[in-house]
Amino acid sequence: MKIFAGIDGGGTRTRLALVCEDGALAGYAEGGSCCFTDHSLQRAHEEFGMLWRAGWRSAGCDPRPADALFMGMGSILSQADAQTNCALAVELLMAGRESVRADNDAWSAHAGGLRGRPGMLLISGTGSACLGRNAAGATWRSGGWGYLLNDAGSGHALGQAAMIAATRDADGRGRPTALTALVQRTLGLQDMKEIFRKVHHEGVARAQVAALAPWVVAEAEAGDPVAREILQEGAGGLVEMVVTVARRLQINRPEIAITGGLILNAALFRQMFLERLASELEGFTIADQGFAPVFGAVLLAYQHATGTNPPDRFLENLRATTARLTAS
Repeated sequence: MKIFAGIDGGGTRTRLALVCEDGALAGYAEGGSCCFTDHSLQRAHEEFGMLWRAGWRSAGCDPRPADALFMGMGSILSQADAQTNCALAVELLMAGRESVRADNDAWSAHAGGLRGRPGMLLISGTGSACLGRNAAGATWRSGGWGYLLNDAGSGHALGQAAMIAATRDADGRGRPTALTALVQRTLGLQDMKEIFRKVHHEGVARAQVAALAPWVVAEAEAGDPVAREILQEGAGGLVEMVVTVARRLQINRPEIAITGGLILNAALFRQMFLERLASELEGFTIADQGFAPVFGAVLLAYQHATGTNPPDRFLENLRATTARLTAS
């Protein structure tokens, strides 16, 4: 039986799924980061090898090349990055040279969230981006340039806006806001003036800034006007990305999959986004019943091997046999 394999790899964890040609999950494994850009080629080679062996061990079989493999890796930002990952897979006998593809992990999330259909994916977590694919197969991305170049509507953007609002409150340029005390407490500041040294000399990690976002949402829900304005601005940034992709690809009434810890867990922020989007983009629908990115990678492997989208029966079997993993 043919095996379609999907890999979803980020900066801390990598997931592998081996799926039979009827859609049934054959094997599954999780391992550490396989990003050669974060570690080294040798480390990536070792991690991929361990992950591949663990996946086939889960399937109760000896390792063999998959009939098609899609690698969705957060570290792939160029064609050269994709080629390096494909070369590693071929070297490790994970797939043949013509049977493996690699791209940024956002495309795995796109395929999973939309179950392989055309449409758009909006990501709003620590970072943000919007990706789209139309019925003709054309693709476009808006956003996703990283926090130094303004990840609009992301957790980092909301956290950074909170720090800016706190400094404006402290020196009298801005309105008083509960965010000032929040920033001081979170960053361990006795006085707001300490934030200069904290940010510019000691350094505040990207994740630490993004961790402020849920508290910004909480203060907005409690009625703080400055926090609400920050959410509105962030929602506007997400809408701008979605509308840009829809117009670029000429997608009318798009189906949109939404993912990311910020927008999925912050009801007020999500509501602001949807209300604003409704005023600027007619007829959109929000996708549901999507698959996790690792299974989105499997769907892309299937498409690469067959030239078609998986049939309903394949998707039904995949849903049924992966239910325990989704629940956990």
